[in-house]
Amino acid sequence: MRTIVSLLAYTSVLNAFGQESLSLILAAENQLLEGDTIKAIATYKSVLEDFPESYSATKRLSEVYYYQQDYHNAILYSNITIEIAQAHFYDENKPDNKMQYKTDLADAHHLKGLIRLQQRRFRDALKELEVATRFDPLNKAVILDRAMVFFTANKLDSARFYLHSVKSKPEMRSKALFSLGNSYYKEKNLDSALFYYEQVTHSYPLFKTAYRYKGMVLTTLQSYRGAVEAFSTYLKLDSLSEEVLFRRAVLYNELGEMSNALQDWTRVIQLNDQNEEAYRNRGLTYFQAGSFNKAIEDFDQALELQPEQAYTEINRGYSYYLLNNPKQALTDLNHGIEKMPRYYFGYYFRSLVHLRLKNKKQACKDAKRAAELGMQESAMDDLVLKKCF
Repeated sequence: MRTIVSLLAYTSVLNAFGQESLSLILAAENQLLEGDTIKAIATYKSVLEDFPESYSATKRLSEVYYYQQDYHNAILYSNITIEIAQAHFYDENKPDNKMQYKTDLADAHHLKGLIRLQQRRFRDALKELEVATRFDPLNKAVILDRAMVFFTANKLDSARFYLHSVKSKPEMRSKALFSLGNSYYKEKNLDSALFYYEQVTHSYPLFKTAYRYKGMVLTTLQSYRGAVEAFSTYLKLDSLSEEVLFRRAVLYNELGEMSNALQDWTRVIQLNDQNEEAYRNRGLTYFQAGSFNKAIEDFDQALELQPEQAYTEINRGYSYYLLNNPKQALTDLNHGIEKMPRYYFGYYFRSLVHLRLKNKKQACKDAKRAAELGMQESAMDDLVLKKCF
């Protein structure tokens, strides 16, 4: 969604209401910049108490509600904005500012179209954008948003038609190319999606989101090194992205680069210490690196945040087994298997624990249950095979 536009766009209208209205709207603008939307909304409404025909205040209220996803109020003030703009545009006593009022009408219908899009009222959205185009036919942003309506409605060929029509315009090209990539990504045409994402990153090296999507496509294509490079470039532009760090950590793990994976998992946890998946995955990385005590510490954290993670209990149980603590291992494995009774690794790990505890009968029962659930005998420890098969 686009950023709320500068107040300067409305100064010609504001002047008609005098200094008092202008001062109030400027105060509301400052409140928005400070992040106090509640106070800003109240200030805009106070403008309308004395100046009910303030296009600027009503449009701003519609925009604020739009960004708050309060679409009922956004539409309410959008309709008022259109009525005000129409009154000015069709007022025969105001012939001098016809072009300004025409632009105001186009902007108001454009905004209403975006609100309808978020409500998934696609026909209504297209209708509003068509009206916006009639009042301002040179505004290519409206065409781009028309493509987004078709994209959201999953009419991808129509979306691409409009995207191709604006991609030659310098101010629209990066968004059009990126959206073309998204349209192919949505239908899982990964080669075409990658083609457009690479066009974006080549021509617009600061377009960070294109690197994220490029990395996602390359991950799906199992081009892990290329995906790491794409995510790394993204992180140079935005080092605080928990999601991209998480994705890169998974890739480093897949590539066997445990040290790099651990650094990324740790960074994710620093950004969000409530991310149980990051604790669980860092625990698995420690496990693969042979650091079983550290793995258990992370599994503990993950289970504190999400006690129902059966996989994590089973992995912690196996870690205890490898640290020669079979009783604690058995407790975890029993709990894990109770929650996931068809997970063959749980039974296999428990068979190893029972063998260590010299419970051969129970060990063989678990080993055979693991085989019944799909575990290949060739993947089992020789001791299990010798004792039970």
